[in-house]
Formats: sequence, structure tokens, C-alpha cells
Amino acid sequence: MEQRENWPCPVHEESFRVIHKKLDDIIERQIDYAKTSARIEMKQEQIEKIVTNGLSYNMADLSNKFDVFREEVKERLKILESFQWFRVPITKLKDKIFWFALKVALLGGMGFLILYYIRGVVK
Repeated sequence: MEQRENWPCPVHEESFRVIHKKLDDIIERQIDYAKTSARIEMKQEQIEKIVTNGLSYNMADLSNKFDVFREEVKERLKILESFQWFRVPITKLKDKIFWFALKVALLGGMGFLILYYIRGVVK
């Protein structure tokens, strides 16, 4: 850093030089550390801005996409509701088809037995 030429005591001159050299080295390291810290802080602020801007952009984009999706779903629900006259009976039929088929099979079997019995009685 700075060189000191006027030493107060010639006997301790070398000791003062060593002490001042060490102090100058410490000061230089502190200055370098301060510069590095300032750069790190600046980079950290830049990264925070990038992340914040990126996240806010992503959230805005997601919000817009969600709005579009919601509108599409509303349109599809309107279309489905317009076919409710067909959809409701078919859904009921689907839910009851097993029991319906069982009843038809039982009625068909009973009809066959009645016809078979009547046919046997007529002969």
C-alpha cells in the first residue's frame, strides 16, 4: 500500500516495517473482500430479480392458461347439458342393464316353460 520512509526509531525500524507490511496486507485483503462481497451481493440481487420476474411471468402465464382451460370446460359442459335428454336415460340403462337382462332372461325362460307345458297338455 503506502510506504513509510520516516521511521521514528532506527533501532525498531525493521520491526515497524514488518508490522506495516502486515497491516498493508490485511488492508489489501479487506479491500479485496469488500469488492468481492459487493460483486456477490450485486449478482445475488440480479439472480433474485431474474427469479422473481421469471416466477411472476410463469404465474401469469399459468393463470392465463387456466382461464382458457376453464372456458373450454364451460363450453364442453354446455354441449353435454344440451344432450342431457339422451345422456340421462342411457346412463340409467347402463346402471340397470344387468338387472334388466336378468329379468328378460327369467321372463323368456318362464315363457318357454309355459309354452312347453301348454304344448304338452294340448297333445
